[in-house]
Amino acid sequence: MTVSSSGSASLDNLVNSYQSTEPQKSEKEDALGRDAFLTMLVAQLQNQDPLNPMEGSDFSAQLAQFSQLEQLMALNESMGSLSESYSSGSEKDVMAYMGKQVTGEVDTMNVNQGEVSGGFFNLSKAAAIMVEITDASGNKVKTLNLGTKDTGSHLISWDGTDSSGKAVGDGTYTYTVLANTGSGYAKVPNQVTGTVGGVAYQNDKAYLVVQGILLDPDKLTSVTDIADDTTPVDTAMSYLGKTVSSNQPIIEVEEGSVKGTDLSFKLDTQEAATVKIYDRFDNLVKTINVPESDTAGGDNTVSWDAVGEDGYGVSDGLYYYTVQTDSGVAKTPVTEEVTGIRNTNGVQYLVLGDSGRLVSVSSITSVTQ
Repeated sequence: MTVSSSGSASLDNLVNSYQSTEPQKSEKEDALGRDAFLTMLVAQLQNQDPLNPMEGSDFSAQLAQFSQLEQLMALNESMGSLSESYSSGSEKDVMAYMGKQVTGEVDTMNVNQGEVSGGFFNLSKAAAIMVEITDASGNKVKTLNLGTKDTGSHLISWDGTDSSGKAVGDGTYTYTVLANTGSGYAKVPNQVTGTVGGVAYQNDKAYLVVQGILLDPDKLTSVTDIADDTTPVDTAMSYLGKTVSSNQPIIEVEEGSVKGTDLSFKLDTQEAATVKIYDRFDNLVKTINVPESDTAGGDNTVSWDAVGEDGYGVSDGLYYYTVQTDSGVAKTPVTEEVTGIRNTNGVQYLVLGDSGRLVSVSSITSVTQ
């Protein structure tokens, strides 16, 4: 809208300096806005009583009112933008995910005042690992050579510096895990599954806390409600680096070989033992008879070459074993540090360092730091 003072150059300059910067607004939207105020002010100046002209103090007061109007309109616009931001769902109402079972892609680490939130990755088989880190613009910041890593879940340790050793700025950084199993490097897909235990804010963005990992709500692939009577349990990730004990060790066969050391069991006295190995469907696949002369009171081991009763190698997968003697069932305890997490058949298992055995979280009998 154009407002003219019809004769006063100084008044024209004043009016034009306050012209609306939003000409696309309709007359209805700006009915009581800037233009309407200036129209009334100009009309008042043009039609004032020559015998009782407007005093300077009156004019100054009206300009002050106009200044207040400008501030109020700016505040309204700011509040409108804020309301639109929230109503657009940019934060996805993250509190609605609390207590739910979610799965999502994880490929970011956040730097906040020099502190770096950890990343992680899962491996289905041992491989040489390289991690490439890029900034929000896609520029490569640093490449981490982590060496060879075993099967399971592993944390990424980054000190927040670039390739020249300088500290990077605060922000969100994307990482890509590349694994080489002998035929060149390939990208490793990375997901985390677990119950949302909290919400954390990094660089003004809300993230879901799942197994100690910050998960971007925009990268969720599934969300499942958990029954109210479900008993909360510790997450597998929380056991990393801790020493756990279990009486139900699990054997993993990969590429036709038993991973880790021989199968262990404990006897109160020296006596013959029968070791029976079962697959995950409870089918007996192998029986190993250990004569009394090959046992001792205390710790014992027996070797299994991943061959079944039929003389053929068993399929890759998970197996468990029991040990029986004339006096009853022998114990098969394991106590070791958790060095990784293995996702198999939709279940997470803890990977024990030296023996290579796996244990489920539900079978843990004790935990030490």
